[in-house]
Amino acid sequence: MTVAQPSAPAALRLLGGLPGLLLLLCLPGVRGDCGLPPEVPNAQPVLGGLTSFPQGATVTYECNETYAKIPGSKDSVICGQDDQWTDIEEFCNRSCSAPPRLSFAALRPPYVSQNYFPVGTVIEYDCRPGYRRVPFLPRNVTCLQNLTWSTAPEFCKKQSCRNPGELLNGHIDIPDGILFGASITFSCNPGYKLYGETTSLCLVSGNSVQWSDPLPECREIYCPTPPRIDNGIIEGERDHYVHTQSVTYLCNRGFTMIGHNSIYCTVNGEEGEWSGPPPVCKGKSVTSMAPPTVQKSTTVNVPTTKASSTSQKTSKTTTANTQATQSTSVSRTTKPSHETTPSKGSGTSSGTIMLLSESHSVTQPGVQWHNLGSLQPCWDYRHKPHLFHIDSFACDASNHGLADLAKEE
Repeated sequence: MTVAQPSAPAALRLLGGLPGLLLLLCLPGVRGDCGLPPEVPNAQPVLGGLTSFPQGATVTYECNETYAKIPGSKDSVICGQDDQWTDIEEFCNRSCSAPPRLSFAALRPPYVSQNYFPVGTVIEYDCRPGYRRVPFLPRNVTCLQNLTWSTAPEFCKKQSCRNPGELLNGHIDIPDGILFGASITFSCNPGYKLYGETTSLCLVSGNSVQWSDPLPECREIYCPTPPRIDNGIIEGERDHYVHTQSVTYLCNRGFTMIGHNSIYCTVNGEEGEWSGPPPVCKGKSVTSMAPPTVQKSTTVNVPTTKASSTSQKTSKTTTANTQATQSTSVSRTTKPSHETTPSKGSGTSSGTIMLLSESHSVTQPGVQWHNLGSLQPCWDYRHKPHLFHIDSFACDASNHGLADLAKEE
């Protein structure tokens, strides 16, 4: 396998003695160097562009494509002291390339460092973490005659995380199941805020799988204390208000509500807020009226003479001063302001002063009052003498006004 070279003495004879020897020593191939290394079937030496190598130099070979180094065989030669390369045997053989990488399985330890896979070689796999072995399916592949690997069945399946259950007042989105590698997301119903992680992954845990994070918690979102209003109250007030709950306002007596009587608790992002401002309670406005006509005071002397047993007339004069005024009272009833019980044997009776207010038809015993828009005192002959100070009322035809009595007197 090495190139034959003439011996040194023969070379000297050819070159003519000592001068020829000196010339031979000057040649590169005669200074103890090796030439090109020997050829090896199905392999090529790595020369690095060199054509000669000094003593002790090593040249390594690489197998041709579709060939691989036979484990344990020598793949290099060395330039010896005799300027000869060491012997080398054929070390390359047909081999499959590296076995396929499977997503669900990995090479078993004995095959991890192997790089020579001749035809017929069988290698085995183990399931990766997060996968489980499928019974009765082979977990190996074989190097075929065409130097390809047989197709590996899916002999490992993903493990499953436990069912996450239900999220109270929330929702769990499971787009791709709950197998190893799956991701689920959490969200809360309107009016609730999520406390915890928004996602969880099905990851390896020892020889099994489990969720990376526990279920979060959805808590109610509370609105702040509802605003107070002047001259009003909150009907049925609560300690706390949550989403969609409302408060209703009531105005105090004598006040009018401006705005909506209710506001409700809503959510802005993750914070509770009220749907709008509360109403306003304003005092009732006084209806403007034309100024009343002021009349002069009129004094009327009303005799209340009643015959006594001695035929002696005793007269008592009742004086009534009437003046047009504007009443602001809101009472719907008449109340006596002063009443005098007649003394025995006097034969006279004193009047009762009454105050009547509001423009409504009012019936007093023996007197019919109607809204006639005038101010008049009235006398009731059927009962005790009365003096009424009325606003926009007049006496019924069944009685006489004080002015008429004055004329009769």
